[in-house]
Amino acid sequence: MRILDRYIGRTVLSHTLVVMVVLLSMYFFSTLVDELDYVGQGRYTTLIALQYGLMLLPRQAYELFPMVALLGGMLGLGTLASSNELTVIRAAGVSVRRIMLAVMKMALLLMLAVALIGEMAAPRLEQLARVVRAQALSQNVSLNVKEGLWARDGDTYINIRRLLPGGLAHDVSLYIFDTGLRLQEMVRAKEAVYRDGGWVLRKAARSRIDAAGVQSSRVEEQRWNTSLTPEVINVAALPPDKLAIWELTGYVGYTRDNNLDASVYELALWTRLLAPLATGGMMLLAVPFIFGSLRSVGIGLRITVGGLLGIGFYLFNGVFGRIALVYDLSPMLSAVIPTLMVYALWWGLMRRVQ
Repeated sequence: MRILDRYIGRTVLSHTLVVMVVLLSMYFFSTLVDELDYVGQGRYTTLIALQYGLMLLPRQAYELFPMVALLGGMLGLGTLASSNELTVIRAAGVSVRRIMLAVMKMALLLMLAVALIGEMAAPRLEQLARVVRAQALSQNVSLNVKEGLWARDGDTYINIRRLLPGGLAHDVSLYIFDTGLRLQEMVRAKEAVYRDGGWVLRKAARSRIDAAGVQSSRVEEQRWNTSLTPEVINVAALPPDKLAIWELTGYVGYTRDNNLDASVYELALWTRLLAPLATGGMMLLAVPFIFGSLRSVGIGLRITVGGLLGIGFYLFNGVFGRIALVYDLSPMLSAVIPTLMVYALWWGLMRRVQ
């Protein structure tokens, strides 16, 4: 059975990789075409556009993987069915459930690999891609992975350790220099909020340096006049669905501690936690289609059906989550329902497989 498991697994893996390469190529060239419109602005070149597109590929691979798993499973098993290998395997006494187990072994390995990419590489690469793009377009923004976002506004150097989308920054430090590049003032605030067309620093500690020494003071709120807008700062602030699980956990805790609405981050967190289950369910769907209604059709129809199902799940998952936020539904329930629907569809189709 191990030989059979490896053979089925290799077949499913090879077709899954082919589907992944094809879809990523389409997304890459689509991104590249969009970015070519910015070539020539500032220091933005075609090489930087290529680099930007390549750095987004891990994120796209992670987001596309449920669809890729379904298509790869259907094409892999469909190839075995077309060559009558599945017929021989079934004639040898191997059950559909045993074949499904072989498929899921490979699916688990793929899910682990993609999860590592999605949680380890994708968030950091996408963040760096945004910053590289912003720097090339002549926006004064840079990123140090350990120290957060650095930006310059005139003679003021700004460091933001934690960014939240929507005009909220946490742990903000301002370093103000004179024309001789001598440090005049330091301001450290627990957070900054963009309000009424400008920033407001909250719980700020000020240290002013002059000939008499260092004068320190504290204020609850301080207006911060700067040309730095949330749009510029957010080049390094990833949307909730682009963050790693441990980052989402931290943001959920932070927003709750500050009496802020954490539903967006909770929904993103539950969606990320359930992503492996959704991927497994999509690959399981390939089994009843190959042994059931699609066992005698061509590869073109299999691709069409698999693509429609994958796109349908992707769209429904995103739309249902946003509807749930509008109507204040439970984030956990909003993330669970689309995945449960995949397994319900699989169970219903499996009951029809003889």
